[in-house]
Formats: sequence, structure tokens, C-alpha cells
Amino acid sequence: MQYTHDLIVIGAGSGGLGCAGFGSSIGLKVALIDKTAKNFGGDCLNYGCVPSKALLHVASLFAGGKQAEAFGLKTEGRADFKRVMAYVHGRQEVIRPKETPEHFREEFGTDAIVGTAKLTGKQEVTVNGKKLTAPKIVLATGSVPRHLDLPGIEQVKQWDNESVFWELEKLPEHLLIVGGGPISCELAQAFVRLGSKVTLLVRDGKLLAKDPPVMGEILAGKLREEGVTIRFNTEVAEFTDDKTAVLKGEGGAAGAKGGADAASVEFSHLLVAIGRDVRTEGLGLEQAGVKVEKGKIVTDDYYRTTNKYIFAIGDAFGQEQFSHGAEFHNTQLWNNLLSPLNKKHNLDKFTWVTFTDPEIASFGMTEERLKEKGIDFETVNLPLRDDDRAIAADYRDGHLIVYLSKGWGSGKVLGGCLAAPAAGEMIQELHFLQFKGMKYSALTNKIYAYPVGSRIIQKGARKGASDLLTSGPLPKILRGMYRLFNR
Repeated sequence: MQYTHDLIVIGAGSGGLGCAGFGSSIGLKVALIDKTAKNFGGDCLNYGCVPSKALLHVASLFAGGKQAEAFGLKTEGRADFKRVMAYVHGRQEVIRPKETPEHFREEFGTDAIVGTAKLTGKQEVTVNGKKLTAPKIVLATGSVPRHLDLPGIEQVKQWDNESVFWELEKLPEHLLIVGGGPISCELAQAFVRLGSKVTLLVRDGKLLAKDPPVMGEILAGKLREEGVTIRFNTEVAEFTDDKTAVLKGEGGAAGAKGGADAASVEFSHLLVAIGRDVRTEGLGLEQAGVKVEKGKIVTDDYYRTTNKYIFAIGDAFGQEQFSHGAEFHNTQLWNNLLSPLNKKHNLDKFTWVTFTDPEIASFGMTEERLKEKGIDFETVNLPLRDDDRAIAADYRDGHLIVYLSKGWGSGKVLGGCLAAPAAGEMIQELHFLQFKGMKYSALTNKIYAYPVGSRIIQKGARKGASDLLTSGPLPKILRGMYRLFNR
């Protein structure tokens, strides 16, 4: 069969850009398609990583000023939100030139196409009235924010992480956030620091369900300290008007339907962060033989859909929804496209960070995953309350957890989590040890400049070495050696 391209990639977010960029860089004829030029860059550039971290940066400046009041600085007022968003959009525009159709055409020779793509055959895509064909097609079509579907919701404007960065023009007086995951926590802290009143409704009993409970407790304490009202085990039952939510659960009257006994909360803006749904509508999946079940594209562990010529990566894969997740998928997918030795999707060495203050950074296998796999492990718990840098810089509520192997090959790093400022940077050393299958003790004699924060990473390794040298028969042996060689 004569094809128009070697590879067709639909979607120009983190997954699609990486996939098309690599294919083009090795000389393949690649078509990269997205609906608009602005869509190039995807969620990360337009609605996620870049704007949220820019917003958090500005919010951290306000937090620093507030904290300095204890030492005599005088501050007042709320953020000029238009200036804040001008900064956010300005940071996006610095990055955008390298994530445009023009850049990919000029830099990589990619056939970057702006238009709505639809699968019209097993190996065929139609865009702008033209039929394109390729031996392989990659869906990097992303996801969309999930919204509430409750009585009275039609009266309320539901803000999400997409609309808040492009449509919100005024700092909310009272921001009601529904959700307890990373997006909810990051935006709750950002907006309370900028001057909004913030209420956070969490369906479960903890923040950050995928991280160890102690991490959610640390973050909840910090958010409350800064003024965020958190109501755990609480959901919205209904909206009685565009500014009033009736609650159920521990933070409201369970089962109440708006009567006098019902707890309610008034708000100016509603932000919904309850997850994301894989984009499946309008792609022609059925016509191409790509099955969808329970709102997700059906794939195997090799990123293949039910059409052997079509693959799904990034959010379209329907599992971890991170930009670096899409990068990981690309690495695996290209290995499988170029080699007979296929790699299966596996998150045992994955990492993720919630960019709050403190940051909550996780890597490798969680406690649940280790138990699920039947791996014998031990847990190193290190509160930061006695760490010198944490004392000096006032983050003594931080905490480090490291999971280590037991039995044969004991002491290898399997995973862990850290709550601390810049935790996402600090865990990289531990993640490297896990990635290379190395023992925690490898850090024992490394020299760290005093008092860098990452010395806490070494502390657990040194404690293990110290326990070994100062217990059991070793002290007696070491005493004998000293006296023998130092007479």
C-alpha cells in the first residue's frame, strides 16, 4: 500500500509533540494534526503545568510578604488579578514559539496541520477534506475536565483549570473548590495567598489520595494555617442558586435537600477539579475499529488500541495524566516501534509532584503497590523537625519516607515520598538510585555542603549504617581493631 506519510499523530500536546518530533528528527515523514494553532502545546502549556506554576510563583511572593510581617514589614491589599494573569500569559508566550506548527515545520520538517482530524479507516485520517494514510497512527488527543452533574448546577458557572487561566478576569471573593487532588490543592493555596477566601470540599478523608496519609495531613495543616477552610468527607448535594451550595456529609447535613437543617456555603466562584475524562467524541474511533469502554479508549500495556495500527499515548492512554507521563509513553512507544523487544507500560519507577508549599514529591512504588506485588520491604520514616536546614528555614513539619527492599539484595530503594520546599528537586537523587537498582547506603559517604536541604536524603542512609556499626557484635570487633592498630 502506498501511504501519504510514515506516521500520523493526532493531537499536539506533550504526547503528540514528542512523538512527532522524534519521528521527524530521524527522517520519517510525519503528519502532526491539531484543531487550532493555539492547541499546539496542549494542556501543559495552555491550561496546566506552565500557567499553574507561574500563578504559584506570583502567589509565593505574596506569601513571603505576609510572612515577613512578623519581622516588621507592613503589607496590605489583595492582588491586582489582571497584572497576575498578564504575568502568567507572558510566561506562556516565552515558551510558545517552540511549540507552534511553524516551529515544527521549520525545525523538524514535520507536516504540521491545523484542522479537525477524524479517523476514516483502519489506517486513514481525514483532515481539511484531505485523506492521509500511514502504517501507524498515534492518538495523543488528551482529556477534558470533568464537571459536576447535580440538581441546580445549570444555575452555576463551573470554572476548571482550562477556563480559569483564560476567562477569569477578577480575583474571586470566595472561591469554592470541589476536589482534593493536586490541582485543587495548588489552586487553593494560590488563590488564598492572592487574597481570595477559599473553601475546599473533599469527598474523602484526606488530601492527595495517591500519596501517604501523612503527606496529606502536612499539606492540610499548611493550607489551614494560610486561611483555607477544608471540609473533609463532604460533597455538594445541590445548588439552590448561582451562589449557594447545599452540602452533605461531615461538612453538611447528610441527605439534606435544602431545608432549614441543611448546611450550606455561599460563594462567588465555583472551581471544579474532580478529575479528567479521556477525549473520545468526534474522533471517528468506531469507524476505525477502536473500541471505547467506560469512557476510555481500550488499550493494552503496549499502548495498542483494538486496531493494531493505532496507538494511544498521553492522557488518551487513560492512566497517569501528567506531561512527563506522556514523555514516558513516547519513550516506550518508540522502543516498540523500532525494536522487536517490546516494553510494557509500568509505573514502578514513575514520579510525580504536587507543587504546593511544601511540595509533595513521590517516586517509585507506593506502599500499596509493594503490598500488591508481594514485595518484602521496610519503611524509613524521617520527620524533618530536627533537621538543621528545616529548623533554620522553618519547615520542621516536613517528612521523608523511603521504602527499601528486604531479604536478598536488601536495602535497595523502591520508592518514597517527601514533603518539603523544593521536594521535587530533592527526591531526584533517591529516584536515580531506584532507577539504577542501587542501595540506599550508596549515599552514606557522599559529601553534602552544609546545610543544604537534600542532606535529609542522606540522613536515613547514614542512620542505617550507624545502626549496623553500633549494634550486635560489630562494636566489639571495631574496638578490637582500634586497639590493635593504635597502640
